Amino acid sequence: MEDLLMNSLISHYNLTAPTITNWFIQTTATYFEIEDTNAEISLDVTKGSGTGKFKNQDALNIRVFNYDKFITSIPNEPFKHCRKRCDFLLDSRNHRYLILGEIKDRRILDENARENVRMIAKNQLLSSLKTLLEVPEIDSHSTHKDIKRCCYFNKQSSSPATLTATTAFNRLPNFYTDGFQMSNPEIEAYGFDFYEYTGEQTMTLMN
Repeated sequence: MEDLLMNSLISHYNLTAPTITNWFIQTTATYFEIEDTNAEISLDVTKGSGTGKFKNQDALNIRVFNYDKFITSIPNEPFKHCRKRCDFLLDSRNHRYLILGEIKDRRILDENARENVRMIAKNQLLSSLKTLLEVPEIDSHSTHKDIKRCCYFNKQSSSPATLTATTAFNRLPNFYTDGFQMSNPEIEAYGFDFYEYTGEQTMTLMN
């Protein structure tokens, strides 16, 4: 993925390659969490340290790319102008996973405001997906992946609006520990699924 972003995407859009360091992390940890702090992506194996939570039970070789930092570092203002971007990309070094992730830490009691935050996250994910898959080499790379997801991670526990009618004291996420798969036809049209993870909900990665 590093080469696909730095070379294929830059070439496809006729851009100048950015000068950027510390923009991806590699791990085989069997459990890790991802956090976005001041536009920097960090990865920690300590529970409670981050927002995006992952069980990597088969110790897959995983790379996590700071996609937001990558796009922001490109020195072409017209390309970046109004171009929404998600926080990170997770790519396994085998055929299994390609994940686009957006991280939030919002406890919002008002349902309309909560849905607005979700909508912003979905738009960032969809825009990023479009930007990436317009690059033929990245589109080809994605077709070989078994599991492709756009994921919204919120550190604060909450339930999607379509499920709140059956929620008591905001406990529904406790029964769906591997996240909620939500309908999103625009994302699905690109061959990706849309998932939402809140609180302690954790994505399980496996061979």
